[in-house]
Amino acid sequence: RTLYLLISGKAKPEEIILTTFTEKAAFELRDRISQISKKLGYIADLYSLKMGTIHNICNSFIIKFIHHTPLKKGYHILNELTQIFFLYEYFDEIVPQINGKFLTKWSSKWTAIRELISYFNKITEEIISTKDLKQSHYQFLNLLADCYEAYQKRLFETNRVDFAHLQKIFYELINDDYIFPKIKGNIKYIMVDEYQDTNFIQEQILLKLAGPENNICVVGDEDQSLYRFRGATVRNILEFPIHFSNCKQIKLTINYRSHKKIIEKYNNFINS
Repeated sequence: RTLYLLISGKAKPEEIILTTFTEKAAFELRDRISQISKKLGYIADLYSLKMGTIHNICNSFIIKFIHHTPLKKGYHILNELTQIFFLYEYFDEIVPQINGKFLTKWSSKWTAIRELISYFNKITEEIISTKDLKQSHYQFLNLLADCYEAYQKRLFETNRVDFAHLQKIFYELINDDYIFPKIKGNIKYIMVDEYQDTNFIQEQILLKLAGPENNICVVGDEDQSLYRFRGATVRNILEFPIHFSNCKQIKLTINYRSHKKIIEKYNNFINS
C-alpha cells in the first residue's frame, strides 16, 4: 500500500506515516519498502517517510516542539528497566508508608514499585485525571493520585520521560490548536500495523492525526493481541469502524506462512 501510494503519485514520502508496534517490525518494514522500491524503479528519497514505532514518531515530534513541553533538550527516555530504577531512586519522596504498608497496600518495597509502575502507566495511557482520583471515596486512589503527581514532577525535574509520558506529551501537543496544524503539516496518509496491540492514547493520537481526511488504514488480528498486560486493548480494532461513516473492511483469510496441511491439523485440533 505504501509503495502504491508513492508510485501512483498519491503521496510523497514525507506525506506518509507508517507505524508498527516493535522496533524489530519497524526495521523490517523499512527494509521491505526499500528493497521493493528498487525492484519497481522508484527512485525518490524514502528517508523522509515517517516510519517507526508510535513511540519513535512521538519522540521525533517532541524534539521539534520541545519548547512547548515540560522537557528540555537532551532529555532521557526511561525504558521498562530504568523506569523501575528511577522509582527506586526517588521512592521515599514519592511513596508514603501508612501503618507499615506502602499506600496502605504493600509491605515489600519492590512489590510496591512493580505495582505502582503498572498503575502510573495506566493513568497516563488512559488519560485519567488525578483530580478525579482524588475525589474518589477510596483512600488508595486518593494516595495513588498524590504519588503519581509526585512521580511526574520528579520525572520532569530530572528531564526524564517514560514511554507512557512520551505519548501523553505528544497527545497534549496535537490537542493544542496552535501547534497541531504545524504537526499535521503535509501528512496525508496513516498506516498502522499490529493495530490490536495499541492502547487508548495511541488510538486517540492516530485518529487525531488522521483527521479530517481520515486516510487511515490499520491492519491487525484481534486474536493476536500480545500486549494486553502493557495496556493494549483489543477494543481498538474491534470498534475501529464506528469512528468513520465509510469504513471499508477487508478480511485477510489466506495464510501465506504455513502449509495447507499444517493449518488443517491446527484447525482440527482447536475445534476438538
